[in-house]
Amino acid sequence: MYRMGMVAPTRHEVATLPAAELLPIVIDWIWESPSEPNPNNRQIGELRAILLTRPDVEAPEIQQLLSECSQYIEE
Repeated sequence: MYRMGMVAPTRHEVATLPAAELLPIVIDWIWESPSEPNPNNRQIGELRAILLTRPDVEAPEIQQLLSECSQYIEE
């Protein structure tokens, strides 16, 4: 599988996609996207806020995404 990072998930996708499906999309978007569509701290903060409202917030994939968001903002 090639990691392209060219897909930025919509707010609806972040709120509703199964955690296992959402995980690689967000990871690629955060860490693999070229500099132009690279997310900014505001976008990552919004992503994190949506993730925290999910009913499966305790799922390992969602917890990993929350951790990745925190790491990204701290850099």
